[in-house]
Amino acid sequence: MRRKKSVLAVALGFSLVAGIAPVGHIGSAGAVVEWTLTEDAVSLGLTGVSPHVERTGNADRVFRSDMVPSGTAVSLCSDAGSCTSETLNTGGGPVSDFTVAQTATGLRAYFKKIDLASNTQAVYSAACSDANCLSFGAATLASTGMQVSKDTKAWGVPDPVRLPDGRIRIYIVESPSLSSSCPEKVASYISSDGISFTKESGWRLEGGFVDTEVLRAKDGEWVMVMADGPGCGDRVQKLYMSTSNDGLTWAKPQRISGSDLSRLDPTGYEVSANVFRIYYATSSSPNSNNYTIKRGTIAIKQSSSGVAVTGGKNKSAKTTITCVKGKTTKKVTGVNPKCPSGFKKK
Repeated sequence: MRRKKSVLAVALGFSLVAGIAPVGHIGSAGAVVEWTLTEDAVSLGLTGVSPHVERTGNADRVFRSDMVPSGTAVSLCSDAGSCTSETLNTGGGPVSDFTVAQTATGLRAYFKKIDLASNTQAVYSAACSDANCLSFGAATLASTGMQVSKDTKAWGVPDPVRLPDGRIRIYIVESPSLSSSCPEKVASYISSDGISFTKESGWRLEGGFVDTEVLRAKDGEWVMVMADGPGCGDRVQKLYMSTSNDGLTWAKPQRISGSDLSRLDPTGYEVSANVFRIYYATSSSPNSNNYTIKRGTIAIKQSSSGVAVTGGKNKSAKTTITCVKGKTTKKVTGVNPKCPSGFKKK
């Protein structure tokens, strides 16, 4: 997100130790997880902001807001970084902040659209007309709560996520007050059908975080990447990671990029356990309107098989305890092993 709109050189890596806080103890370190961000050695040749990626076969389809008639440019990019342009048919008028989510009734597009007649901007959704969502049907307003004046700043960039129970949640940036240089908060709206949304109470994040993208949504193991707002800190936007047990209460975000470039609008998906491919917008200057899309990899530095980001240990990891009863000894193995009745743990 840029205030008005809304990884590095080859082989560069950036890592920070992130104290992952369990739900209910936000800000206090639990397991220590070290995230690493490394830019892939590819030049995509893509410009724009607010990218959204969908893995399609052996390639990535990258949607992004750019100066094209539809408002959203689309390219199909190979793993080698070669991108071929495609066309998005909006059915009438430009759209921005384009994303896609699988609902109970099928694939659905979500996007921001300006209505000049009502002088508003709002989040809409529409059923995709094809498997790649390169065209879609009639747009439906997601919620009157996600409809504001077209001149409203520090608002938007919806991120729809399918929950483990099949519902759809949209995370979106809102700024109830612009009295500070870092006003952004992240709200959420919930829907059972992916069409009509109701706002959930409270804020998911506060303190100027924007451009959220849920990389994993599993019971007890949620992972999110985001940026900070354009007015925060040294005003060079950076990427952050956070985790949650339920998608509502999130740990204190941990910074994973530096101040050499502005980095914002991350999007991505999990390629293997605790390894995520991301695309994001970059600029050499906070005041620049020239944004390039980069690709990188976020990973946990520790062994992927032994780390669960929300608790420090893999929830399915089994341990063995020794139980005794008089002269009888038994070993019990399990995820949460307990001694049999009458036995005591040695």
